[in-house]
Amino acid sequence: MQVTIESTPDAKMPTGRYFHGADIVHTQTIFIYGGLTKKQKNYSNRTLDDFWQFDIQNQRWSEIEKKYIWPPAVSGHTLTYHKAQDSLILIGGVSPQGGFLNLVWEYRLEKEHWQELNIKGMGPAGIFGHTTVYHSQSNNLFVFGGVVYTKGQSLVKNNLYMLNYESKTWTELNSLDPSISWPRPRVFHSAVTTDDYMLLMGGRMYPWNITDTFYAYSYNCNQWINLMDDATTKVGPFPRQTYAQAMTVEPDGDAVYVIGGWGLDSQSSVLRIELPVDLCNLWPRKRACLAVSGCGYCANKIHEEVRTQQCHANTKECPLDPILNSSRVTNQGRICSVYSSSNCTLMQDCSSCLQTSSCSWCQGACTSNTTQCSVPQLKCLSNRCIATDCIQCHQIPGCYWDSRKECIPNLQDDGATTVSECPQPCINYSTCSACLEVPDCRWSTQLDECISASYQDIYCAGGVCGLVMESEDRQYCPEPCNSFNQCSSCLRHAHCGWCAAPGNRGEGVCAEGSNERPMAGTCNIIYYENSRKLLDDERNPANPEDIDAVASYLNDLNVSYSWHYVKCPPENECLNGHHTCANESEICVDLEDGFECKCGAGYKAGVNGCEPVCPLGCVRGQCVQPNNCHCDFGYVGANCSIQCQCNGHADCEGPDKLDKCLKCHNNTMGSQCEKCQPLFVGDPTDGGSCVPCLEYCNGHSSICVDNSTDLDPDDFIDNDYIKDNLKEGPKGNAKCLRCANLTSGARCDECIVGNFRGSEDHRHPCRACECHGHGDTCDPVHGDKCDCRNNTESDVCRDGSSSSGSQASQEKNSARLCWEVQCSKCKDGYLGTPTSGHQCYKQMHVDNKMCFDAKPMDECKMKPKPLHPGEVVFFVIQPRFMNVDIRIIIDVTQGRLNVFMSTHDDTYVAYPNSTTGAVDVDVDAQHGRWENGTLKSKDVYMEREAVGLRTYITITQPKTILFVKHLQDRLVITLPEEYHSLETTRFFLVLQALDPIDTDKKVAYGIVYSRQDQLHIDLFVFFSVFFSCFFLFLAACVVAWKAKQAADVRRARRRHVVEMLHMAKRPFARVTVSLGVVGTPSNTKKRTGGWELRPVAVEPTGDALAAVATVFVSLPGDQSTSVRLALASSLILLARQFPSGGRIFLRRRSIHAAPPAPT
Repeated sequence: MQVTIESTPDAKMPTGRYFHGADIVHTQTIFIYGGLTKKQKNYSNRTLDDFWQFDIQNQRWSEIEKKYIWPPAVSGHTLTYHKAQDSLILIGGVSPQGGFLNLVWEYRLEKEHWQELNIKGMGPAGIFGHTTVYHSQSNNLFVFGGVVYTKGQSLVKNNLYMLNYESKTWTELNSLDPSISWPRPRVFHSAVTTDDYMLLMGGRMYPWNITDTFYAYSYNCNQWINLMDDATTKVGPFPRQTYAQAMTVEPDGDAVYVIGGWGLDSQSSVLRIELPVDLCNLWPRKRACLAVSGCGYCANKIHEEVRTQQCHANTKECPLDPILNSSRVTNQGRICSVYSSSNCTLMQDCSSCLQTSSCSWCQGACTSNTTQCSVPQLKCLSNRCIATDCIQCHQIPGCYWDSRKECIPNLQDDGATTVSECPQPCINYSTCSACLEVPDCRWSTQLDECISASYQDIYCAGGVCGLVMESEDRQYCPEPCNSFNQCSSCLRHAHCGWCAAPGNRGEGVCAEGSNERPMAGTCNIIYYENSRKLLDDERNPANPEDIDAVASYLNDLNVSYSWHYVKCPPENECLNGHHTCANESEICVDLEDGFECKCGAGYKAGVNGCEPVCPLGCVRGQCVQPNNCHCDFGYVGANCSIQCQCNGHADCEGPDKLDKCLKCHNNTMGSQCEKCQPLFVGDPTDGGSCVPCLEYCNGHSSICVDNSTDLDPDDFIDNDYIKDNLKEGPKGNAKCLRCANLTSGARCDECIVGNFRGSEDHRHPCRACECHGHGDTCDPVHGDKCDCRNNTESDVCRDGSSSSGSQASQEKNSARLCWEVQCSKCKDGYLGTPTSGHQCYKQMHVDNKMCFDAKPMDECKMKPKPLHPGEVVFFVIQPRFMNVDIRIIIDVTQGRLNVFMSTHDDTYVAYPNSTTGAVDVDVDAQHGRWENGTLKSKDVYMEREAVGLRTYITITQPKTILFVKHLQDRLVITLPEEYHSLETTRFFLVLQALDPIDTDKKVAYGIVYSRQDQLHIDLFVFFSVFFSCFFLFLAACVVAWKAKQAADVRRARRRHVVEMLHMAKRPFARVTVSLGVVGTPSNTKKRTGGWELRPVAVEPTGDALAAVATVFVSLPGDQSTSVRLALASSLILLARQFPSGGRIFLRRRSIHAAPPAPT
């Protein structure tokens, strides 16, 4: 979306520019600094140093005022937002006036001012056209590619630099692992970052190839991944050839957008690239997957047939769902190791070396921590002399610019040279000829400027410089036409033509013009003005009479001068000397059109012109002049056919003195060059060669003597002493002395025990066995077969000679070399990653007691093995319960210990002390502190001194590194489960025996165990308490039941009394009930004389429509029946039952008769 800015006449707007630095801050403000703009009238500087900000919400530009210190004008730089510091970092850039910018600038948004950062390490001295991304997870800035100033020249590189903001140190990551595939050198590319990867797109590179377009860099693995490789899965159109394009990434990292760019033509397209969260998913095949570091492979197979397969990050579990009746096949692939100890020897600078946790700087070289060093260097000497040109160099105290165009320290006391002695910058030269006389300067015909070759790529991008002329084009410099005095040189320039004088002498004047005519008038006028000028220059200008005489002569002379623009007029080049014939061998012959060069006497026509002729020939030589041969080396005679008797290593005095050798060459000596000089080996007779001792000794020694010589190598201190004591070199069977690079043998073709070469080529240096500190010897050629100790073993490897005993199929699936995985795996029963000085930890479960020799209590209680001073033992404790606190108890029965504990297996490194022989334990550099004292990780350090018989420590921080000194009795470490995630956390324990001071008992004995205390149930107590409680509860229930029963009886009695009183107040009456013999209704009616069946009681409802009627019911049975009479009630309608006599009942509702008096 294009944004249109509405501005007032007085509003400021930034000038149009390109190759500037920009970044967005808080998604609200865009900051822009510097860049290139078009050349303006009366203003030659195209490089800008203004600083602008654009408010996205208000859509307004505002220029940041210059105050305090300010960066110089640059272009091709990067401006990167540093989220943690809320600042902008400016890296690189170039300008014609100041050259390369070799400083790093930071703009603090809060304070609104620029500041220079004091950066250490071997970073880029000068760079432009690169990319910079900020990786917030590691707090590092990554700089890739661009044009880099290296050893006096500017080259397009593919270097990757890392700038650690905390330590302010550069590290060149290319040197860490040169075996991986890097993107080709490129400039003007683009890059963005996600949490795990840096994505790289496009750029100018030669030649361009679609497979080098899109890369991803893994921060965890220091690994470049070619996303356009044939093995990856790709859908949709591929990116086109572009450079200087814009690139951005979505916040969640799922998609990347590429906008615009220059290519075959200007691009205006937008490309969306969708990527998986795990880039390993791009490789669907097993072979391609395992070739990428950090990727693992898994598949589901049924009867050896692959049903489903997936490439995934090997730090995660296999994402495939299980299939019924299938088997799971997995291969972890190559584990990422950014700073492995095997890469230490490849680092060339001290700062990069010490930034790597597994490396140390020793005697001017980077070595592994496992290599013994007598005097290790803990800090680097600052390299102050970092500059890209002479002026920058001399502005640094104590530095000077040498002839190799390098800034080096000035170690002499005669004082440094000054800036005035430096050559001027190319931009200061105003003419083409003066410009092209200076090395590395070039002339732009379009800009009419002198530019440097170091920044031509960015300064002339897009063809703005027009034709750029180099030093070999000096003759084509656009010089003034009147400076040429020959027609042939005049017509070489398109803006010049020739005013020729009459005759064939070639006289005339070169003047500006076109094909039709001269620009300054006619040729007569031009010739007249030129003649007056010549007279004025050659004669005394104080004699005007001579000038007037020449002018009068020119005016009176009726001469016509002709104009020639395409072709020169005829002239006699042989007469006026304008020909190009060689005076010694050729004769000039004038022709009607031009001239011809013919061979002179004693010469004949050849391929390269006229060649001399020797009648006798030159058998072993070359004819240089007529009848004159120049003989080859070692031959004499008129025709160079006689060989000297100097064994082919010298010339002799002449044909009659063939054994008088003049000077022996080819490192030979003797009267006839029959011997080798000292420090050389061979038999030089009959044309034999003398090989330098350095070559004979495979490049590992420059000293060799005859094998029969019995001399002490210590006598050979320097080469001068050797030359004085050795008369000649050995003819053969020589032996090399003082073999370097850890080599040995008669020809330095073997490795000292404990070292390996890694190649069959004896010229390769030997290096220490990569046993990761757990072994001393290995195979001297391949580096495998380490004598692994410390409970380690070698992992599977690419070669078929893995010492781990793995099957051949597993070895073929592994992508790592054997020497890389020696002693890199823990044995069964141990945990850890035993590389880079780390160790294996004995697995110890809860309630398991271990002696100090890492054996269970049952095995060592009879004869425990002590821990001698300087020895170290390692344990790892795994929780059994996830919701119970852990207590780690260390009981020392004899001796004294240092105790270390952490939640990481890579927190501590153990290495032997070269002085005492004891094993020292130290915190790994990745968990240590920077030079300013801040922690490199989120760990919490806790240090305690063991005092008294018992020492109690409770750790409430999840990531705590504990150090307890001088433990002599009991230590109890409590780990509450509420502060520690016991599901995933393991606790790594290191015990280091110390030398007791006040006792003769040097060794240490004791036990280590851990507990997760839970309630233990005693069945007798449990059931005793249970039944006691049960019977007490039962008794209480009986008492409560009895009380409730008594209360119910009392309540029933009271309710009965109340009911009786209530019933006594009810209305009552007497009824006559016939209890006679029951007969038929008809008989009864006749016998009784009209009695009717009537209810005993009628209880009307409130509306007098219904009532409850109660009657007596005679039950069947004889006299022996217990119940013969019962009352029955029913709801009746009064209108139906008592249609005429219902009112009497209504009147009787309110009549309450008193109960009869007691009798």
